[in-house]
Amino acid sequence: MFKVSKSALGAMLVFTCVTALSAPSVAETVSESVLAALKSHPALDAKKSMIDAAHNNVWEQKSGFFPTLSVNAKAGREYMNSDTTRGVTGAGATSWVGEGSFVITQPLFTGFRVLGGYEAAKYRKTAAWHDLGSETEDLALRAARAHLNLMRTSELLDQARAYYAEIEKRHESIGLMLSEGVVDEAEILQADEILLSARNTRLGYEEAFRQAEADYLEAVGTIRPENLSLGKMAWEQAVPQEMTVAVDAALQNNPALHAATNTVTAAEKDVTVAQSDLVPQVDAEMSYTKKDQDDRLGGEFEDAAAMLRLRWNFSYGGGQLARIARGKNLKAEAEARRRAAERDITHIVQQKFTAMDVVDRQFKVLQERESAMQKIMNSFTSQFEAGRQSNLQLISAQARLFEAGAARVDAFYRRHLSRFELLSAMGLLHDVMAGQPVKTAAQAKEGG
Repeated sequence: MFKVSKSALGAMLVFTCVTALSAPSVAETVSESVLAALKSHPALDAKKSMIDAAHNNVWEQKSGFFPTLSVNAKAGREYMNSDTTRGVTGAGATSWVGEGSFVITQPLFTGFRVLGGYEAAKYRKTAAWHDLGSETEDLALRAARAHLNLMRTSELLDQARAYYAEIEKRHESIGLMLSEGVVDEAEILQADEILLSARNTRLGYEEAFRQAEADYLEAVGTIRPENLSLGKMAWEQAVPQEMTVAVDAALQNNPALHAATNTVTAAEKDVTVAQSDLVPQVDAEMSYTKKDQDDRLGGEFEDAAAMLRLRWNFSYGGGQLARIARGKNLKAEAEARRRAAERDITHIVQQKFTAMDVVDRQFKVLQERESAMQKIMNSFTSQFEAGRQSNLQLISAQARLFEAGAARVDAFYRRHLSRFELLSAMGLLHDVMAGQPVKTAAQAKEGG
């Protein structure tokens, strides 16, 4: 089975940093297009902002382990009419007053409320990192698909132009023969239909090429470079040869599944937090208060205390029990979503592996078909030069040869795309494109 590295989360962080520094400004190979997309696409910025928010939540929850300081102060004039003032002045009294106090509170026992909240926040931060990895895989696949589609439509457009030029030349030849009375009008009409079909095919590929350019710009963030290529096809070595191996690798490495697993653990910690409401909370508290005012209002006042405080709040309406039940429901939902994600990933990998296997066999068949059509075309050309075939028959043969060639080109790029889709479902595509080694489970266990 395949494994990205000893620490998938650490590798993801390193990859993200390296990508931001090393992506080329002009992408020509598939891997360069992927790196350029991962460097500039705002979808990843959104995920990184979510990670920052999760990190700040961890910081917030961790602060619950530390003491809190409360400071209060006031100053001004105060009027009082009480037994004290009446005993001194026979009436009320007014005085300048200054008062200050502070309280330091250190939680000692919270029923694992603080610890549970802190651990839940850490698991959600880890889930956010895996969400970034999942978005990275999706974006890498989009960029690779856009790159391949641009190459495919460019090659097909070149073939369509050459095919149209050849048909147009044959059409002109038939027109000359018609003017000389060598062929009848039916032949030129059939040639017209084939020429119009070839023109429509060329226009269709021109449209597809322009749309592929737009898709490339959206996914990669740069205009189409002059030369596109596949580059070093390192991904071929990372593609497993057995479906069970691919499924096992996906269950180990797919970031969406890891995110779901961490979300389940975070929900479990939330239940612990809710259950803490049923136990008392013990705090150590130190306080000091000093007040200065006229003796007629009571004089100076000073108070210092150090004590343990116990607080236990219980809702007779069942609010605390309801929160615990809700937490368990949310945990059950998260667990169900994790199982659904595991089943979905398994299904997708099986589909992609089957598609890869089928398109490989289709490609071989289409290669043989194109080779057979080329032989037929060569034979027709020789017979035409010997006067035993007509221009119309050559045009028909040329049309079938073009169709066979276009089908072979389409299958060629679908072969590579099927591998990208499989690697993405396994959670390995961005590692392969970044040149990171993909190790077997045995190698990873040995500590590589």
